Amino acid sequence: MRMQLPESPQRPGGAVTRRRLVMGVGAGAGAAALAACAAPGGSGAPARPALTSEKITLTWASPGDQAELDVYVKVAEQFTQQHPNISVVNDAAASAKDKLTTLAASDSLPEIIFRTINDFPAFVTPANIWTPLDDLIKRDQFDLQDFFPQIVKPYRHDGKRFGEGKLHGLPKEIAVRSMFYNRDHFAETGVTAPAPDQAWTWDEFRTAARRLNKPDGSRYAYSMETWWAMWAIWAWANGGEVVDDPWAPTRGTMDGAPVVEALQYWGDFVARERFAPPVAAYKDLSRSNHFAQGKASMYNNGRWNVPNFRRSTFGWDVMLMPRQKQRAQFLSGSAFGVARSSKWPNESWELLKFINGREAQGTMTQLGLLFPSRMSIARGDAFLKSTPPASNSVYLKDVEVARILPMHPRYPEMQTELDKIAEEVLAGTKTASVAGKEMTEQVNLMLKG
Repeated sequence: MRMQLPESPQRPGGAVTRRRLVMGVGAGAGAAALAACAAPGGSGAPARPALTSEKITLTWASPGDQAELDVYVKVAEQFTQQHPNISVVNDAAASAKDKLTTLAASDSLPEIIFRTINDFPAFVTPANIWTPLDDLIKRDQFDLQDFFPQIVKPYRHDGKRFGEGKLHGLPKEIAVRSMFYNRDHFAETGVTAPAPDQAWTWDEFRTAARRLNKPDGSRYAYSMETWWAMWAIWAWANGGEVVDDPWAPTRGTMDGAPVVEALQYWGDFVARERFAPPVAAYKDLSRSNHFAQGKASMYNNGRWNVPNFRRSTFGWDVMLMPRQKQRAQFLSGSAFGVARSSKWPNESWELLKFINGREAQGTMTQLGLLFPSRMSIARGDAFLKSTPPASNSVYLKDVEVARILPMHPRYPEMQTELDKIAEEVLAGTKTASVAGKEMTEQVNLMLKG
C-alpha cells in the first residue's frame, strides 16, 4: 500500500472541454468486461469470476484531511492482506474535481473514483465515467439494502433524470447537517435547548440567538455557512423549493414567496439582527472555528467537524434545525465507484465492496468523522454512543427530512453565481425579493444552456 499526496497546485495548460472528456472515457472496456461477467446466462446468472493471480496495483481516489486519509490507508492495507497480489495506492489528488476532469480527459482515471453528490452529475452526462453496479450487486448479493435509501438514490441515472435508473456509485457517508450548540453558553444565558426529538420554531431560535449574542462582537450567537444549501434549508422549512424538480430541473423557483421570506429571514441574521458574523469575519477565523473557539454559540454543519470540536474545552451537543411550516435539512454526501476505463474491473469492484463494507465504515464511524450510510452502523452503538455529541439520534431524525439541491451538470456554476447574490442579502445591500428574482434568472439561463 502507498499513499500518493496531492501535487503542488499548477495552472493547467488548457481547459478540459466536454469533447476531450468524452474522448477520455469513450473506451469503456472495463465496464464492458464487468457487464459481460454480470449478464445473465442461459441457465441463470454466471458464477463470480476469479480474481487475477498477477501482481497488480489499483489506485483509489481518496478524499479528506490527513485523519481521513489515514483511515483509507488502513482500509487499503486490510484489503491487500486479503489479496496479497493486489497493491492499493491512495491518491488524494485524484479526489479533487478538477484533477478528476483532467484524468478523465487523458484516459488515466484511477480504478476507484470519487465524487460528491452535486459534482456527480457532471461526470455522468454528457460523458459517463462510472461503471453501472446493479448487475454486480445482484450477482454478488451485496447488501445494498443496508444503506439508507435516501443516500443511494442520488447516484442513479436513467439517461434523463437522476434518482432513477442504474446505480453508479456506493455512498461512503450521509453528509446530513446538524445544529451544534455550546452547552456552557446556553447555561450562562438561561437558554434551554430543545429535546433531541424536538425542534425550535423560527421565533424560538431568534429569541435564543438574541440572548446568546454579545453586542460588543466578542461572541456571536450563530456562526453560519453562507453557500446555497445553507439558506435553502430555511427555504425548505418554510414550504419553498429552489427549483421545480431537483432530480431533473427545468426552471428555478427562488422568486416564490416562501423562498423569498426565508432568504430575508436568514439574511437578517447578519444585516439587521447582527447575531451572526459578517462574511468578512471568516477570513481571519473560519466558520467552524468560531464555534470551536467559543466565539459563536451555534453552528450548522456536518459530522466531519466532530473531531475538531472534541478538542474544545467547553461542553457541546447537537440539536435539530429550527422548523417553520415543516422541518428540513440538507442532504449531501459522496460516493466511490469503479471507473469505466479500469483495466482491472473485477478487482476494482472487489475493492469497492471492501471500501463500502461494514468493517471500513465502522472504522470511519469510530473516529467521529461521518454519519454512516449503512443503517446497521448508524443505528448501532458504534455511532450512537460515539460521544460527544450525546444526541447522535438527531442525525437519524434529520435524515428523514433532508433534501437535495438540483442534480444537474451545471450545478457548480449555479452555486457560484447564487452565492454572490446571497452575500448581498447578508450585507443588506439587496433585498431577498430582488435577490430571488436574480437567482431564478441565473439558474434558468444555465438550465437552458
